[in-house]
Amino acid sequence: MPRPAAAFDDLVIGAGMAGLTVAAQLAADGRRVLVLEAHDTAGGYAHTFGVGAYRFCAQVHYIFNCGEGEAVHTLLARLGLAEEVQFHRLDPEGFDHIVVAGERYRVCNGLEKYRDRLIGRFPHDARALRRYFDTVAAIGREMDTLPKPLTWRDYATAPLRFPHLLRYQKWTLQRLYDHLGLPARLQTVLAGQAGDYLLPPAEVSLMLHVALVRGYDRGAYYPKKHFQHLVGSIADFIRAQPGCEIRLNQTVEQIVVERGRVTGVRTADGTVHTAARYVSNVDPARTAELAAGADFPAAYRARLRYPYSSGNITLYLGVAGIDLRDHGFGSWNVWHYPTDDINAIYRRQLVGQDYSDPWLFMSTPTLHTDAPGLCPPGHQILELATSAPYAPWRTLRDTDRRRYNLEKKRVRDRLVQIVEERYVPGLSKHLAIRVMGTPATNERFCNAPAGNAYGVALTPRFVGPQRLPHETPLRNLWLVNATAGYPSVAGTVRAGLELHAQLA
Repeated sequence: MPRPAAAFDDLVIGAGMAGLTVAAQLAADGRRVLVLEAHDTAGGYAHTFGVGAYRFCAQVHYIFNCGEGEAVHTLLARLGLAEEVQFHRLDPEGFDHIVVAGERYRVCNGLEKYRDRLIGRFPHDARALRRYFDTVAAIGREMDTLPKPLTWRDYATAPLRFPHLLRYQKWTLQRLYDHLGLPARLQTVLAGQAGDYLLPPAEVSLMLHVALVRGYDRGAYYPKKHFQHLVGSIADFIRAQPGCEIRLNQTVEQIVVERGRVTGVRTADGTVHTAARYVSNVDPARTAELAAGADFPAAYRARLRYPYSSGNITLYLGVAGIDLRDHGFGSWNVWHYPTDDINAIYRRQLVGQDYSDPWLFMSTPTLHTDAPGLCPPGHQILELATSAPYAPWRTLRDTDRRRYNLEKKRVRDRLVQIVEERYVPGLSKHLAIRVMGTPATNERFCNAPAGNAYGVALTPRFVGPQRLPHETPLRNLWLVNATAGYPSVAGTVRAGLELHAQLA
């Protein structure tokens, strides 16, 4: 027989950023909240792990929406943490550097300023560039005024109030490029942050691209005391509230359902935890699998059959004996593209599993803030990331662990070689530590189905009103995550704010 457990007002499954956001606000409301997390630390992809004297954030490198009145700041202000958890703003004159075939382009804050900077580099394409930035601005203005949730009146008046959203909602970024006649080099520069949604222009939703570009345009940020402090501060707030707990290493094996309601969740040790309301920070399709006894309508089950975003390879490096600032790194990130054809680069990696000349995202968290805590004094951290398909890595790990480790080493060494040849001469001689994760690692440590980095694939079909809602057919179960919401720290925090507003 299941062992009984004390009842709570609210139970949150998963301590990713969306789950922590909802749990912290409910705790601040005076409700007794229990958070169950399968991992040994909170934060989801924003969690920090240690290797010897080094600390690395699993996946998050920089974030947006940290300014006053924006999602992340709003959450921290509500919890009384806005003064404790502060952010360093990455270089406004170039928070992202896009390097295409050796040519460097700095992405600055201020879309008009960035437009004019690019016109200076591409004067013959001035008209197409103006039309691109005008389109981004027009879509963005309508996004800012779009009500949530939408009512029938909003749909009825949409042709007058939201003409650009209606026109472009099914467009890919590539369709806009083709429509404007932008040359290949400009296409790659303007899509230089594509790793933030892990899709090439030919597949990504134009709406999603606009949301990301405008989000970072308002400011790109890094926590002054690193991501472990951001996550830890929110988690500590929850623990400090009367009757609230976060329990780690608690894998939920079943969501118990009776007569259309959740009556408890059973963890791997056999304990059944009960509450009045339940929130799942777990992937929606995986949540439905856990609620095996639920009689979900066929239409809802159909909505749970979605493709996942790509997985990724991440290489965590500890650097000693050199200063990366002498090699083009600083208070910014560097995006490396070997050629102008960003769509072909993605195809080579995701379809052909060819990592001989990949795109690379390069981040230097120890140059984003002066706060200690990530590595020994005098050392620095360099993190590399690129896209990778899940299935080959998972199959290799399951069938031949030795070959899996050899392939990891081969790809790892190639990535280091690229950076050494094109950015940091002699890098391999200055590496104190090197650790690499694959999509299979994402699945193992972050419970990410198919090793996905951003939930459902961010194609036009899955961006907009058709996205999964927070509500489920079960009367006391809600969803909040990168799929029932949007990915990124800002996206999941915003989803948590929206769900709390529904529950309050």
